[in-house]
Amino acid sequence: MSNTDENLKTAFEGESQANRRYLAFSNQAEEEGLPNIARLFRVAAEAETVHALNEIAAMGGVRSTLENLNEAVNGEEYESTQMYPKFIEDAKKEDRSEAVLAFTWIRKVENEHMNMYRQAIDQVSKGEDVEEKEYYICMNCGHPEEFAAPERCPVCGAPREMFKKVD
Repeated sequence: MSNTDENLKTAFEGESQANRRYLAFSNQAEEEGLPNIARLFRVAAEAETVHALNEIAAMGGVRSTLENLNEAVNGEEYESTQMYPKFIEDAKKEDRSEAVLAFTWIRKVENEHMNMYRQAIDQVSKGEDVEEKEYYICMNCGHPEEFAAPERCPVCGAPREMFKKVD
């Protein structure tokens, strides 16, 4: 890998993490009653997204939808079968119950993503799009739900009010 390719990869990772970090900072500012600072963090987060998208494009990291779905399945499968089980084990050894819970929820959700992507691969392989659906995300654990938010999240038990519709 060339220096430029390594630099693009490093920059993409940094910009992507900055986006998520700034959104978390925005949420905290909102909780503290500082809406204008929250907006400032959201502006910076959106700019970091633009940067990351430019970098992944320059890396050639976006291919056909079928190739992208296959890459996504592989990533989600790795996370749900190897990465998070190891993280859970480490957190248990270190008596970090909050991390154990977060990693356990995430592992379940990553497995759901993998299954959703596999279904999409089947459709795209036939030259079709997936069925149009409404999607809802549990804002506590990330569980995706199709068509309507459930009374309670099947992963973390959060109430329906914790679900956000994804457009």
